[in-house]
Amino acid sequence: MFGEKMKCMKCNSKVKESFDFCPYCGIDLQNPEEDMKNFGVIGKNEFSSGVPLAGGLGGLGISDKLINTLFNSIMKNLEKQMKNSGDSEVQSFPNGIKIRFEVPKNKSVSNKPIKKGITQEQLKRMSGLPRVEAKTNVRRFSDRVVYELNAPGVESPEDIFVSKLESGYEVKAIGKKKVYVNSLPVDLPLKGLRVTLEGLSVEFGLEN
Repeated sequence: MFGEKMKCMKCNSKVKESFDFCPYCGIDLQNPEEDMKNFGVIGKNEFSSGVPLAGGLGGLGISDKLINTLFNSIMKNLEKQMKNSGDSEVQSFPNGIKIRFEVPKNKSVSNKPIKKGITQEQLKRMSGLPRVEAKTNVRRFSDRVVYELNAPGVESPEDIFVSKLESGYEVKAIGKKKVYVNSLPVDLPLKGLRVTLEGLSVEFGLEN
């Protein structure tokens, strides 16, 4: 049933079961025992039960230590939810507060002309891998057309080769376990390519 409530095990406030964090004390409702360890030992008189932290903090007599502890705990739990995003950067703020900013893992972007030459090392890799055609999805925008190829294992734009044909373009991409070969029936100028978590995308410009 929607709207069902539960009692927060830290401040005893009633909150909706769908909440991830208590709006009154900031504890992680999905894993409260672990979060209690992160808080450490906090005196019961350091916050007023049932009174939201948001708004008028100074008037509640809440110590800076408690505010910093709550804030760092919330940021730590947000960090857990963002771990799948990729690399991270940490910035420090006054009072010792640290915030971790996650950077998405769109691995490589290249808007330069595609390298046409294949090295001996790449030829050796290609000769030992099976050739397959990657599943393709086409997306059209106001100024470009993007072909998205499901080609997992391709890690660098250096391993992607695009050749112009009479009927369009041929794309070869060297993955860890396969070589992907696709013919793209498009007669537009090539703008660049992007290596993604799912494979790669090839971008063509629309002529105005």
